[in-house]
Amino acid sequence: MGRTKKKRRRRPAVQGRRKISELVWGFAGDFIRMGDTPDERQSLLNAACSAWNMACNPPEVRQRHLDSYMKEYLRHNRGADKEEVDGVRDNMEKLIAQKLKLFPDDFRQIVGAQMVQTGGKDRIEVVSARFD
Repeated sequence: MGRTKKKRRRRPAVQGRRKISELVWGFAGDFIRMGDTPDERQSLLNAACSAWNMACNPPEVRQRHLDSYMKEYLRHNRGADKEEVDGVRDNMEKLIAQKLKLFPDDFRQIVGAQMVQTGGKDRIEVVSARFD
């Protein structure tokens, strides 16, 4: 007697709720498209997802997370000058503000995102978690 495979239940989509990948394109698409190569676009997508997650926190927590993000940025980019670091921080602050402006009530956290090329076009796949 063989074992039957247990079917995974998919959570039904909430009526009227847009996919988070659409929302990420909505608030950061222009930023992501600034990348010249697939690797650069992936890096910008990662930054946009970090900004999204930071924006889901209260302002004081958001600021601590941004400071921590910048510390990590400096650790991984030791040759970055002040102008570059200021530019990165400015971009993150703008992305956070854009997310808050466009989607203030969406608190889903992004746990992963990937750039995918399909038919010559960029598409993103995003995995999110909802915390109630």
